[in-house]
Amino acid sequence: MVAKLRTEYEQIEQLVRLLMVSPASSAQAERSFSALRRLKTWLRTSMSEVRLNSVAVCHTHQHLMDCLEIKPLMTEFASRSDLRRSLFGRTDMD
Repeated sequence: MVAKLRTEYEQIEQLVRLLMVSPASSAQAERSFSALRRLKTWLRTSMSEVRLNSVAVCHTHQHLMDCLEIKPLMTEFASRSDLRRSLFGRTDMD
């Protein structure tokens, strides 16, 4: 095969690979923006950008959040400081 023709096929292959991984529609992005609009209400305007991003990711991947074990998370959260221990009580929440 001629070298020029071979380079053209490489570019076509790259283009096809890009088309295969790009979404067919932007519905998921639109759903994310709709969820963000619901999450970022006037009550949460003081929320930092990092926390808002974390909440938005949790909302978007709700199916993964439903599978989490809550008790170990609560135990770790409460045991991180003396103030939390005094507010939430025991750290062994069995």
